[in-house]
Amino acid sequence: MQKTENMAGGMSYRTMNGIDTSHIMKYLEGTNENSSIQIFLKNRDYYIASANKTISRLELTKKRVEYGHLNNNFNEMVCNKISNAIIWLNELKEYINKDSKSSDLLKSNQYKRWHAVKLIPSAAEGLIITTTINRKIVELDKAYSDLDKKLIRSATTHNKKAESIFKYLLNLTGRSDFKEAEMLRIEGYRECIIVDKKISKLLS
Repeated sequence: MQKTENMAGGMSYRTMNGIDTSHIMKYLEGTNENSSIQIFLKNRDYYIASANKTISRLELTKKRVEYGHLNNNFNEMVCNKISNAIIWLNELKEYINKDSKSSDLLKSNQYKRWHAVKLIPSAAEGLIITTTINRKIVELDKAYSDLDKKLIRSATTHNKKAESIFKYLLNLTGRSDFKEAEMLRIEGYRECIIVDKKISKLLS
């Protein structure tokens, strides 16, 4: 597996960037036919459970989006993206359940798409945060004429940067650089924290 697939499916050994796991996984797949079958079945159960966990996470995010006061068009777009991701994961579970032989249950492109899907909640919730923060900045700017305009501009700049990052993460594909995406997710939320601190200064 390529290193861009790390974390897809939640398998810890896939997080070892630069390690060709094809040379070592054979030692974990059992020593005879019976042990191999038992390990395979538990492995399959793990994948199904992981998919269900991702679905639950997406459903939570969808509910947050519904009440996140995004504009109507954007709200619909994000909810559709989440719904399509849930449909795909349910199809993925059916695919996994049909597999009765291969120890590597998914194909490369499926791992990659799963990784993209797992980043949807962070991206969508990040956009709820930046949208809410932006409204707060606008309201403060209108309500208080004596606010530090330089601080307001700085907060707005950081918020727009975070918003741009989350929009990018919401539209990842199987060809995306997921190592970069994971770093961007952290950067996006750090930008939100910076903005929140600036807002606190405006009110102090």
